[in-house]
Amino acid sequence: MGVFRVRIQVFSLKNPEQRHELDVVVDTGATRTVVPRAMAVQLGVLPEKQQSFHMINGEKITREVAWIGVTLQGNSAHTEAILGEAGDTPVLGALTLEELSLEVDPTRGLLRPAEGFLLVAA
Repeated sequence: MGVFRVRIQVFSLKNPEQRHELDVVVDTGATRTVVPRAMAVQLGVLPEKQQSFHMINGEKITREVAWIGVTLQGNSAHTEAILGEAGDTPVLGALTLEELSLEVDPTRGLLRPAEGFLLVAA
């Protein structure tokens, strides 16, 4: 499939009309979305906690995490995002894709509306 990018809008949940656009790498192997910490600060987003993460190369890092809003293809969602530091790549992760009801079309390298989600009957 290869790597591809999309442009999202990021906003504060307390002030949704204030938004910034951001080019991100779509990465279904990444659990969480990564947005620049500096952008979150400009939007008035406050970090809620610090959390440790393992990079693909095995390196362990610690980053702040906060709830933000994301808009893409006319859909908006609230998502818990990693506040990236200088040098961190902005990423659209798997949880945010699900929250936006989007899925990756691997043959075309683009996002499309999810056709359905698997639910387990109890």
